[in-house]
Amino acid sequence: MQNIKRSFEKSTSEERMLQQENKKLQHPKSFSFHAITDETHAGKKRSLLRRLSPFLLLVFGLLVLFPYMMITGEGAINNIWWLVFLFPFTEVNLLLADFALWNYFRGKRIARIWLIELAFSVLIVSLLI
Repeated sequence: MQNIKRSFEKSTSEERMLQQENKKLQHPKSFSFHAITDETHAGKKRSLLRRLSPFLLLVFGLLVLFPYMMITGEGAINNIWWLVFLFPFTEVNLLLADFALWNYFRGKRIARIWLIELAFSVLIVSLLI
């Protein structure tokens, strides 16, 4: 009876050891996994700051400017319906143009991108105000 019990205990303990080894193989060690994700997040923060452009700044500025112009009635466009139509149209086209320029230059010629976008941003703001 004891022999059967011992052999059963051995088989269950061997199964547990195999399961633990399989888990170790399936999951990487926590310290190495966290080190990789920390480096990835640091790289993303730098790339997001590098990706900042005049069109993106203008998009965030227009989020404040358009409602202000709608409420107060100030600006070059006094018709509320024109503003309601122009707001999403301008936002979407600015984001699309920004995306197209960054893909065209592959994000390498940042000075050229800034010059092009800055010129158009000044033109858009001058037409709206």
